[in-house]
Amino acid sequence: MDRNEIQSNKMVILGKLTASLIHEIRNPLFAIKINVDYLKMYADELPVHINESVSTAIDGIERIQNLLENLHYFTQYSTDKGKPTNINEVSKRAIDIVKGTVIKENLSINTNYDTKIPLINCNKNKLLQIYLNLLTNASDASNKNSEILIKSYLNEDGQVIWSISDNGIGINENDKHKVFEEFYTNKKNGTGLGLNVCKKLLEEMNAELSFESEYQKGTTFFITFNSIEVNKNDNFS
Repeated sequence: MDRNEIQSNKMVILGKLTASLIHEIRNPLFAIKINVDYLKMYADELPVHINESVSTAIDGIERIQNLLENLHYFTQYSTDKGKPTNINEVSKRAIDIVKGTVIKENLSINTNYDTKIPLINCNKNKLLQIYLNLLTNASDASNKNSEILIKSYLNEDGQVIWSISDNGIGINENDKHKVFEEFYTNKKNGTGLGLNVCKKLLEEMNAELSFESEYQKGTTFFITFNSIEVNKNDNFS
């Protein structure tokens, strides 16, 4: 058995162990969340310091849930290539989900979608997960009262591109090569799995994730889709 086969077997075992671990954590975590949510229903009757503790607990539970989801995607391999999908519509859905958080941070999201791009053969739910991750990263990196710009377009080679740009802190030149590494993060509460998982999921969809960044000026992430479902001249507006 060569080194690649050994590593592959290790990943299979890791996937099974992780799936079991996630299952064991999810059940008690769900019970905890139900009880904390129940307390939240009586927020008006509770002292301020108790409400703050409840809110902190909810934030902690959500971070654990996000970590579990990332671990799940990280250790799973799917052969499901998905169905013809309008990536603009998935993008709009992702924006709707994060809109509340973005408003709290006094950020604006502007879009520039090419309505004539073709449908993409991909898994819609996984694409939504990727968009949400990139949107969250852009929001976390952005300064207050700044803008996040999302675009879709065809490049010179006829490939469909989806991009997201922020004018936030950017990525230090010395850290750029680490961005897609497992468990790398510069966030205080980050897991380091988000971008690695995004890249892995996109590769399963025959798509690529890349970025350009200038420190202290901002970052743009690009998704390049290679699995076009229909003729690029068809209109799907």
